[in-house]
Amino acid sequence: MLAALVLAWPLAGQAQPRPALEDPEATIVEELVVVARERGPAWWRVSDGDTTVYILGAPSSLPPGVAWDRSVLDRRMKGAHTLVMGTTLQAGLKDVPALLRLRGQLKSKTPMEDALPAPLQARFEAARIRMGKPASRYAGWQPVVAGQLLMADAYGPANGWMSVETTVRKSAKANKAPVRSTSRYPLVPFLKTAIAGLTPERQAECMDGALSDVEAGAAAYRGAAEGWARGDVGAALGQPRGFDKCLLVLSGGAALWRNATRDNANDIETALKTPGHAVAVINLRRLLAEDGVIAQLEAKGLTVIGPGEAG
Repeated sequence: MLAALVLAWPLAGQAQPRPALEDPEATIVEELVVVARERGPAWWRVSDGDTTVYILGAPSSLPPGVAWDRSVLDRRMKGAHTLVMGTTLQAGLKDVPALLRLRGQLKSKTPMEDALPAPLQARFEAARIRMGKPASRYAGWQPVVAGQLLMADAYGPANGWMSVETTVRKSAKANKAPVRSTSRYPLVPFLKTAIAGLTPERQAECMDGALSDVEAGAAAYRGAAEGWARGDVGAALGQPRGFDKCLLVLSGGAALWRNATRDNANDIETALKTPGHAVAVINLRRLLAEDGVIAQLEAKGLTVIGPGEAG
């Protein structure tokens, strides 16, 4: 349920002014869109006199049957003094009452599909029928939650989708590389900020994004994943991302993205202070965006070497 809450917020009590949409991952630095010379996914690296941090730009998950060469990951994880990971939203036991209240607001008293605008209603019904899902699975939730559930039904672990992060963490554990991530933010305050800017129109946008991703079909994701696996950055960036934008258009989402990106860059810079080598795994778009992690590292005066050069 916590995972659902991250991308699913309740309706605001009344209509509010619509803030300007902001998608900080929309613009990618063109010169970073390359094809790796090394076998497998593309890696970047940043070094100082006695330390190198190897950076893997990765998708969140891969479709079933898409294999990738993990030999470079395992080789670089061996002896690594740090694994830098991305962003998490966290909650503890003391947050349970607030989260339960939020969960209650996520529920719908009327069948969800009946409240959708006619075009979205028709698309949603067609999508769930194609997947063999009954209306009752989604009926009791608000549209953004229903969209999240629809995405999970299409591209979730139950269908064999595998988390890249899970694979990386297993390699780190096997090689006794400690994980470092200062990009950990409390979930409840973020939810409250998001609620303040959420409108029925925003819910419809999130539902439209989820439907667009589902309608794109698994083949679109598979093509992007296979491109990523062979080091073709341009192909990897072609993955549908309609629902990913949902979080970024909510109030506070873009600010969270900027803070997390800054923290990722700071963690990599900190890893350079320990002699030896480290590994960082960052979402591909967060890494390559116009104000992304690589741009932040270069702003610190560090030189980031791309995957066009093996090593």
